[in-house]
Amino acid sequence: MDENSSPLAGSPNNGGGGNPTTSPDTAEAGTIDLVASPVRLDTSTNAQSAITARVKDSNGVLLQGVTVSFSATNGGTLEVTQGETDQAGVASAILTTDGDPRNRTVTITAQSGSISDSVSVDISGTSLAISGPTSISLGSSTALRVTLSDADGNGISGETVNLSTTLGTLSASTLTTSTNGLVDVQLNSGSTGGTATVTAAAYSGSSTISTTRDIVVAGDSFGFTSPAPNTEVDLNTQQEVTMEWLVNGNPVADGTQIQFTATRGTLTPASGVVTTSGGQASIDISSTNAGISTITASDTNSGLSADLTFEFVATTPDEINLQAIKTQLDLSETTEIVAVIRDADNNLVKNQEVSFSILEDGSGGSLTSSRDVTDSQGRASTIYQAGANTSGRGGVEIQATVAGSISDTVTLTVARQALRLAIGTGNEIIEPDTVRYIKDYVAIVTDANGAPVENANIELSVLPTGYIKGSYVPSIDDTWVISPGNPVFCDAEDLNRNGQLDAGEDINGSLALEPTNSATTSASSVISATDGSADFSLIYPQSHCNWVRVELTATVRVGGSESVESSEFFLSCAASDLNNTDIPPPGGIEGLYGSDQACNVND
Repeated sequence: MDENSSPLAGSPNNGGGGNPTTSPDTAEAGTIDLVASPVRLDTSTNAQSAITARVKDSNGVLLQGVTVSFSATNGGTLEVTQGETDQAGVASAILTTDGDPRNRTVTITAQSGSISDSVSVDISGTSLAISGPTSISLGSSTALRVTLSDADGNGISGETVNLSTTLGTLSASTLTTSTNGLVDVQLNSGSTGGTATVTAAAYSGSSTISTTRDIVVAGDSFGFTSPAPNTEVDLNTQQEVTMEWLVNGNPVADGTQIQFTATRGTLTPASGVVTTSGGQASIDISSTNAGISTITASDTNSGLSADLTFEFVATTPDEINLQAIKTQLDLSETTEIVAVIRDADNNLVKNQEVSFSILEDGSGGSLTSSRDVTDSQGRASTIYQAGANTSGRGGVEIQATVAGSISDTVTLTVARQALRLAIGTGNEIIEPDTVRYIKDYVAIVTDANGAPVENANIELSVLPTGYIKGSYVPSIDDTWVISPGNPVFCDAEDLNRNGQLDAGEDINGSLALEPTNSATTSASSVISATDGSADFSLIYPQSHCNWVRVELTATVRVGGSESVESSEFFLSCAASDLNNTDIPPPGGIEGLYGSDQACNVND
């Protein structure tokens, strides 16, 4: 037996390998041996355990064809791969964590009738970790980062982390992990020295995990005195940064080394090592690229450290890029218009006033604000609301300007009304029976920008436009063709398309309108789907094919706008009905409306 496999404690483990397998209709399970392999899983996404149940009758004979049901507790997920025992008396399933990263024990049960067995699988590997300094001074604060990760080290997002400290205060007691499984919290040391034990915990019950980090709160005062936190520093400008270290209220010994590091910018001296004088140490920093910088001062011997955050900012705009979150809008819909300002070195420029204006707008829309000031990301924005009319493609133009002359534009389209309609078909004819043809069609509704229009009501009609007269004759290829080769075409007599025989319309004196309405559509109207399309079919008698020309028309109306698309064609025959001259063509050899080559003759 595999060392990672475990039969259920207390279950019989008879060999039975050579026993015959029986499958009588009345056979009932006497014992079930349930095994998991392995019995320990980690919390990685691909972890799985094979679950195997062997079923025997009361005499120890393996049973075939017995139904076994599997179940799992505590968030375990089972995929039953074989729910009925095979010739070896085996039913099986696969246990997975199914994305549940909790540490826990899952109990799997296999049951047949009143007989059952269970096995437990331990799932573990998810952990918490706290990173940060080991020592801080009185009255200071420090950033701590908590990481929640699975057995593969992947961050676990969207989970609640509870935080506490035995000394000082935390900026939050409950936080939710980011997409990378992180939460950041500030520890404020307060005014009392000692050791702060910071605890982070996640999940609940038997799945609870926790970790701690001890941080010494020294009686020393160790922190920055200038500049103030969140100071803005112009690019390419030296900024002096000063820290102070007091021991029992007195300056630390002169010449004590302080190590400075920074997340952005260049330190002078480059080593970042400066010695104290009168308890203070100063260093210069500058940067050629904009953004937040955190500078840290630390003493390697005591473990003391302090952080100061400020921002390098670009001040000279060189270019502007204007974008709209959405460039295609419904009537009266809104979208955010965003301008991003950069300098000549591609740095984002902060604190710049940007003005917005509409240069052209056929929809009658508006902006909620004509100005904004760029933030740390170089962004300034306003909201555009479309008007009640369509604009045409690119019919709305908005401009953003910075520094008086640097500008960019963006174009929008306000056009969700159905301005375009197309109908089409394929090259196949369906014969549902011996008397009818069905030909499938599609109608597509789009706006002026080519985007699909959903839920548009498409009205359909099909009316005759004319007919031909002639008869079928065999061709040299032994197929049915119409004779003469260029038969007369007669226009439909219903000139005003009102379906009534009016004066002057009965050209051939038949006392009826020719041709009749030979075809119909499967529905009088259809509704477009999310892709703007709608399916329908054309239905007509087989005997009318080749003789009648019709006009198929689709009409869509949205918001007072109408679009019409038509297609004119002869009703076609299936090739298979014309390729054997031993069988008469649909409707017979004689033309539907006769063969005389004069439209005023009724034959």
